[in-house]
Amino acid sequence: METSYSITQKESEYRVLLTSANLNSLSEDTLHVISSRGIDISELMIERISGEAATNQEVLHDITGWVADIFASNPNLIIYYSCDDMTPIPSRNTNSDNKNLPVNEYRSRLFTHIFDTYMASHQISGITNTPIRLDNYVDGMGYSIFIHIIARTLHDDVIEKLKTEIKEVSGK
Repeated sequence: METSYSITQKESEYRVLLTSANLNSLSEDTLHVISSRGIDISELMIERISGEAATNQEVLHDITGWVADIFASNPNLIIYYSCDDMTPIPSRNTNSDNKNLPVNEYRSRLFTHIFDTYMASHQISGITNTPIRLDNYVDGMGYSIFIHIIARTLHDDVIEKLKTEIKEVSGK
């Protein structure tokens, strides 16, 4: 699946993109299960195109609503989201309890909070957010990668396969 959405908030612009995930590192068995069940695994990417102002709740709800609409109309869709660990967060609150978190962990916690809030406020069940934390070491320095997989509970067996293979590929 390939689709995108743009949002403008005052002086900031955002692009939200759903694109087919790269499945090259998955085993033949997992690829067969995905194919035979007609499952579409798409990667969610959220990019700030311009602006430095803090992202307000309205934009976050707009993004969430767009993704939820796409998800609702595609019953075999699984969404994969990897939290950006490179791009700083403009206007990040440096007085909060989260001020020392790496940006990708902060984004992961925010993603989970928004997901949980949306699900509760819309009384939706049968859909899960499976966060995966991968701890890696490069040149003796530790860092973590945060990935989320959004899927219907009827795809729980596929999520377990994906989770296992993602951890194997990452070396953890």
